[in-house]
Amino acid sequence: MKAGGGRAPMKVFGRSNSPRRSRQVTELGTRLSGPNGVMAGRLPVPPSKSLTNRALIAAAVAGGGMIVGPLDCEDTRLLAAALKTAGWTVRWSGQVITIGAMKPVESLVTVDLGNSGTGARLLLALLASVPGHFIVDGSSRLRQRPMEPLIRALSALGARMEASNNRMLPVSVEGQRLRGGQADIRPGVSSQFVTALLMAAPLFLDGLDLRIVGPLPSEPYLELTHRVLGDFGAKVERSSDNRQWRIGGGGLKNIRWSVEGDWSAAAFPIAAAAVAGGWVEVPGLDRGSAQGDRIICDILADAGMVFEWFGDRLVAKGPITQPISADLGASPDTFPALAAIAACRVPGSKLTGLGNLLHKESSRLQVMATNLRALGARIVVGEETFEVEKTVDRKEDLSRAVQAADDHRIAMAMAVTALEAGPLELDAPSSVAKSFPDFWSLWNALLCGDGP
Repeated sequence: MKAGGGRAPMKVFGRSNSPRRSRQVTELGTRLSGPNGVMAGRLPVPPSKSLTNRALIAAAVAGGGMIVGPLDCEDTRLLAAALKTAGWTVRWSGQVITIGAMKPVESLVTVDLGNSGTGARLLLALLASVPGHFIVDGSSRLRQRPMEPLIRALSALGARMEASNNRMLPVSVEGQRLRGGQADIRPGVSSQFVTALLMAAPLFLDGLDLRIVGPLPSEPYLELTHRVLGDFGAKVERSSDNRQWRIGGGGLKNIRWSVEGDWSAAAFPIAAAAVAGGWVEVPGLDRGSAQGDRIICDILADAGMVFEWFGDRLVAKGPITQPISADLGASPDTFPALAAIAACRVPGSKLTGLGNLLHKESSRLQVMATNLRALGARIVVGEETFEVEKTVDRKEDLSRAVQAADDHRIAMAMAVTALEAGPLELDAPSSVAKSFPDFWSLWNALLCGDGP
């Protein structure tokens, strides 16, 4: 620790063509080393955060359920704890979460979702639909993230909600059984507002007829919502363009449900091969997953990478040999990994469809650009675009500072960047706990060639 009690930055080491080296990282006690020139290793990914969160809400709506193989991370723990505080029985034992029926709490209940935007939005809709008086709150960053489209739609359905902070958190909710019926929503910057309504809809007396108006960002995430609702027994109808949904009332089924591997997390070991060359094996993925972030394979294949499947094991072979060109409007969580690859390998890459990155855990577009410019890259940023005119400078003997901005995906993207840029000092390595708590130990094993 630094004098005064502050956190010491983590030193992230890149690859090297010289014999292997290793150094100690004081904060996490993790040894990070560079491989001999190219990648050759294995990095398993955790279960899906998006699916774990949806399954928690579905089990709560059902009044019970068992979730097998959930992601154990900061966000999912926060949502599970919030459900327990609000009155549900929640028991997390090893690789199983068991949810029991809700017992309404007579007093005012405050639930804190930390920095979990997904958890806050899902919980707002759920708590508006059950008896009780709640305050939903979160971190200072979460208090800056939009909630208005969801609050507006729920209020139109009869929900009693009050938000004094420009329709952001904290929000006071007087929950009740909602009638439901017809509603419109303008999701604006996030499909999470739509998912929150759809997940709560089986509690509505008349179900929900939902019409989506205006732009629909991150649309593939609605496929995950559709899958979870269907698996838990919801009566779901939707139009081919995902603009109209009909969810029947009557609740959901109490079932046992297993969580698949996380494609958002898989982006980073794949990125390691894209930057350093060689190969990385990523086990635990579903080739036919509804997760939109699996598109990263198509994007990088167009840039010269090769992908091979062996059952549930994906082998990514790099490096990329051509500039990356991709519209990420439907898969914004792939941006940090793709931006790191683009800034490390081939100038001329362009990423578009980035308008909603301002409303993530950090202002990701600006934070990534600032970090990469500090490493010598020439980056051109527009309102929704990111272009690489020059790649990062490699400096073996100089450790340079970069910022995670308390954003888990930025932190992991900087680990990828270090493979080309050389040693980096990262200010908030622990931010990976939000979605991938074991990232640094697994990354270390990958770079050392040890493999888990």
